[in-house]
Amino acid sequence: MNQNTQSYPLKLPQQEELRVQLDFLRELTLQAGYQLLQRLWSEKWLEILGASTKNAYKVIGEQQIQLIHQGQPIYLPSRIRRCIAEWVGRILRSQVERYMCYSDVLRIVQTTGVEGSLDSLVKIMAQTLVKFERKYYRRALIRQTLRTFRSYYYKLGLDLEVLTRIPYTKMVKPTIRSFILPYAPDDGQAIQLTCIKDKIEVRLKLPLVSSPITRRDWHWLSFSLIIPSKVCQRVHTPTSTNSTTNTLHLPTLRYITLKGGLILPFFEFAWSIKYKEIPFLKKKRVMATDLGVINLTTSVICEAGSQISPPIFWSSDNQLLHKIDQLYQHIAHLQKKLDRYPEQWLGQGKRRQEKERLYRKLNRYRELILHQTSNYLIETALLWQCQTLVLEDLRSYDPPKNKRKLSRKLSNWLRGSLYEVLLYKAKQFDINIKRVSARWTSSYCPRCGIMGQKISDPSKKTVDKLGRYFLCPHCHYTADRDVIGSVNIYRMYQEYQKNRFHLRLATPVSYMGAGTPRNRPRGAPVHILSNG
Repeated sequence: MNQNTQSYPLKLPQQEELRVQLDFLRELTLQAGYQLLQRLWSEKWLEILGASTKNAYKVIGEQQIQLIHQGQPIYLPSRIRRCIAEWVGRILRSQVERYMCYSDVLRIVQTTGVEGSLDSLVKIMAQTLVKFERKYYRRALIRQTLRTFRSYYYKLGLDLEVLTRIPYTKMVKPTIRSFILPYAPDDGQAIQLTCIKDKIEVRLKLPLVSSPITRRDWHWLSFSLIIPSKVCQRVHTPTSTNSTTNTLHLPTLRYITLKGGLILPFFEFAWSIKYKEIPFLKKKRVMATDLGVINLTTSVICEAGSQISPPIFWSSDNQLLHKIDQLYQHIAHLQKKLDRYPEQWLGQGKRRQEKERLYRKLNRYRELILHQTSNYLIETALLWQCQTLVLEDLRSYDPPKNKRKLSRKLSNWLRGSLYEVLLYKAKQFDINIKRVSARWTSSYCPRCGIMGQKISDPSKKTVDKLGRYFLCPHCHYTADRDVIGSVNIYRMYQEYQKNRFHLRLATPVSYMGAGTPRNRPRGAPVHILSNG
């Protein structure tokens, strides 16, 4: 039985009593969370939380939270303290990957040093970690770590020997950027929910004063939330023929900035959908997908060492990509005005708010492209009855220099969460998601295995380092480099099955058109999955 989780934010009522008491709860939670974060900010706790699979509040413990205001201890209910411990634990766990990157880069820095070109150092670090330790870190994360080392080395004049002895928690200071209170550890002592059709009745324990001293300073406040009809349908009814039950989870309290800069409290509700395994996915087919910019995805279906489908291209709506370009132009125009005039001048505050609004809108467009792409890939895999979907691993990919427009398109979704989104969407259909190294996937011929050349035009066959086409000098096979990359991703996946990690010895793949489902047109709507 597979499980999928979805969520939706519901705005809380604008009652004066509720708003004031929520502000009290927010201030108390921020104070207690910041004090706990300062106390637990150590490499020991990062390692403990990184190694544990338990909920964060179970590892930390509610007894760790002790809030004192003007010499008097503040009373916080036990479940509120558990929620705060869970929130702080999630913040610490978000730093685990960065801490691991810091430790791994530190070992290499002891040999290479931090002097020289930053781009060269990042490239050396990424290649060394992948080749010898099989560890993949985003190059942006490696670059950020090296910049921290170099700032201490150049600005403070610390020797490399002293630099390597500074712990991570001294280099980086913990911060709380936004208020989030997850009610996941609660069992009815701080929040109670009753779901009736399109309405949720909520009883919430809130402080009556800004500094509660005893239990009497807390009370229960009731209110109701109306669920939109579309969301209500998804919560109460199965979303597909193979789904069985939907379970509503406890919400997360957060403050969201709306258009115009208004900040309001929301409850973000999540619900789980359990799915039965799909019996018709019997064929051992692999869908290999190359991620690009002109075509967002280029896929081929392979089975038993042969390619059985023509290339399957997918690209998002051109109007949506055009809107993203317009947003970037608008943001750049605002940034010029922000840089030109002092911060205290009239109108600068409104420009900053407008810039934040545009970035929020940009993120919504990015998420839309992300879900459209993931839905298309899952639906195509179902159409061809594939058991495995293989992507190239772009965690260590660095965008080209001096190509802002290309890097911008890459950041819209390639450097986002496509892999994570595909993971949870593929669970309900029992499709395996795998990643392989993208190294040399557009340089080797998939038909004979010989290193090929990049050409600008398949008719003229002129060698061009930036060409969009591939030419094999041995078998004269010519194709788009995205197609070459997708077939080679399947070859690399086969090598991974044999514990080999290079295309040099990979078995060539022939094209054996099977006459199974034909290509869907580019930009065709997705019907199997919703965009959420």
